Amino acid sequence: MSACILDCDPGIDDTLAILHCMCSDKVDLKAITLCYGNTNLDNVTKNLFTILHVLGKEVSEERIATLQGPAAERLRRIRNQKPVVATGARGPLVLEPAYGEDFHGSDGLGELHVNDPDLAPTDWAEVLGLLDPERMGKVLDKAAGDIPSAKLYSLSKRIAHEEILHQLREAEPNTITLIAIGPMTNLALAYEQDPVTFARCKRVICMGGNLDIPGNVSAVAEFNFHACPHAVNIMLQATTNADPSKAIKLYMLPTDVTHQVSLKSSTMKEYVTPLNTPLSIFSSLLLGFLFDLLKRKLHYTAMNLHDPLCIGFFIDIENEEDIKSVGWTMEQRDIRIETEGVLTRGMLVVDRRKRSTKAAPGTRSCTNVVLKADPERYLASMLHDIWGVTNYVPSAAEDEDELVA
Repeated sequence: MSACILDCDPGIDDTLAILHCMCSDKVDLKAITLCYGNTNLDNVTKNLFTILHVLGKEVSEERIATLQGPAAERLRRIRNQKPVVATGARGPLVLEPAYGEDFHGSDGLGELHVNDPDLAPTDWAEVLGLLDPERMGKVLDKAAGDIPSAKLYSLSKRIAHEEILHQLREAEPNTITLIAIGPMTNLALAYEQDPVTFARCKRVICMGGNLDIPGNVSAVAEFNFHACPHAVNIMLQATTNADPSKAIKLYMLPTDVTHQVSLKSSTMKEYVTPLNTPLSIFSSLLLGFLFDLLKRKLHYTAMNLHDPLCIGFFIDIENEEDIKSVGWTMEQRDIRIETEGVLTRGMLVVDRRKRSTKAAPGTRSCTNVVLKADPERYLASMLHDIWGVTNYVPSAAEDEDELVA
């Protein structure tokens, strides 16, 4: 298994990324570090422990005892994932927070906490939710019965960026990948505190930015990079640090590639909802909120898998000798980011000039940009790893009016 730290801001698609990390037999999830983003840090923290609480129900010994063969082995393997959890930045390095609650709901979890106040573990706020009282939301209880929840995590006493550095110090160099699927504030704080230790990571994989398509939070910017552009700038500059001991490898999955991979509401209804397990019921409720919002406001019938796709890329880059052979295309780009613009906050600037007497402003970067993925390959992987779906058959291509934003 390949080791990683997942830095995230649990909203709806983060939930799928977290579950894919926890459930894949190819991922050794060392830590989950939390950051503001889709909602405030308190909600983000509550959301993570709700997700892990439900997953604990899914992999309880009682459920495993009802299964045999590969299905039971899969759940036992998930029970062995014990990542450390640490909370981190409450806001950007410089700017004011700009949350994504218009998309993820006021609680960041599709209004599930609003509609069902008992969804989260009752004492999550007391000890960051890590003492599990074997309790689940009212709707889920109808399906889960009195199945107790497994404890799938431990609590770090360190703040997130210090936990990242601690994990990197304890591990052999070039063995842990950092995956950032929210604002990159925690990573920037860690790098600024100790760039040499930070550069012990194998690589940084981030979901963020947009190159050749419009933004999704403004006309020109993607949400994660818009949230804390100064942190992104620190990571970009770290790719070309003159001191090799402080230089990092950065892989960016912009919305140019994440827009290529989507999950239809019909796919959830056909393959996940009928499973009627604690996790499938929770997932159907969560994604049902988003599907309803997308259909009502934008007339879309599918959601993009922005954050989860980073997990698929991580798994493949660790396990495939030729990543192109499994559908990925990458290019190295010199990318800058606008940190101060009133209209262009978070906008990426790529110098496309072939010849010029003047250098581009700012510091050069050397960023590996992922530009193409194999949508159906990733979707089949996610459905299997999270929910145990083994009979997925790709459906016909989306009609033009079903394309997602």
